[in-house]
Amino acid sequence: MKNPNGYGTVSKISSGKRRKPYRVQITVGYKPNREKGTIIPIRKTIGYARTRDEGKQMLARYHNELFDLDLVGVSFEYLFNLWYKYKEKAGMAENTLKLYKNYYKHYKHLEDKAFEDITSRDLQDIVDNANCTSEYCGKIINMYNQMYEYAKGVNIRLKNKASLLVILPKKVESKKHKPFTDEEIDKLWNNRNDVVDEILTDIYSGVRPGELLVISEVHEDYFVTGLKTESGKNRVVPLNNKTKDIFHNLIKNKRFERYSSEDTLYQTWKKELKDLGMGNHSPYDCRHTFATLMARVKADEHSVKLIMGHRISDLTKRVYTHKLIEELIREVNKI
Repeated sequence: MKNPNGYGTVSKISSGKRRKPYRVQITVGYKPNREKGTIIPIRKTIGYARTRDEGKQMLARYHNELFDLDLVGVSFEYLFNLWYKYKEKAGMAENTLKLYKNYYKHYKHLEDKAFEDITSRDLQDIVDNANCTSEYCGKIINMYNQMYEYAKGVNIRLKNKASLLVILPKKVESKKHKPFTDEEIDKLWNNRNDVVDEILTDIYSGVRPGELLVISEVHEDYFVTGLKTESGKNRVVPLNNKTKDIFHNLIKNKRFERYSSEDTLYQTWKKELKDLGMGNHSPYDCRHTFATLMARVKADEHSVKLIMGHRISDLTKRVYTHKLIEELIREVNKI
């Protein structure tokens, strides 16, 4: 049965060996051929197919759904940027947007590939090769799923390539964190600059480095931040008197706003530590150092858990009363 005029065409491309040799086009308008006195159809390609039947199905789907032609065949990078702007306009939290940019790094090698051509194998390779826990791998793939749902929202009908992925439980093998020695801490104090001040603030507060980028409240003797777990979110972090002025100066100069992501902060701190002859340390050693120092001065265990955002079974003990905040400040000033 012949298609109606203007319906579209499926034609085979003769040049070379192609995985999808059939070009699918629809008619978007007409223009006159004055020399021949005829009307020439203006066609636009909506995609490529492996077989003629697949191309006909693509044509039928287009006429049934009228999807956005400008998003046909766009790259992963292009669709990510559209989706990211959509998330921004929707009021997504800034720290969540930063996490999306971190997840995007795992797709960097696919950014020029058409989103519709990304295969299950591509996604499985990301999961298998990522040096992260199964939970984090799930978050990486969840971003793909959200982009897929966004594509569906503009009527780009694709098969969800993530539906058959296997994410096996795994733990990342990492070098054991080790605290800074007293001599190394003294060296930091004797070589102060803006980056070293950030490192010292972390050592005396015990937060995850990335939590310095999502501070929601700043007070004279404490600040509020938190990532990762329910017990870690929106928690009070007391300021040690040794670093209180340093912290407020960093906030005043918007030091933490300079970092676009936790990875940027990580790399900056790592370089500074290497320049000081402490390249064997990771920025996360700051948090481990805090826990070690608090244990050394026999700080209250419950207070340490609250400060560091560790899980506490008794929910009533997580309520930050004025009295409790004062207790946390007193405990942190034991070091």
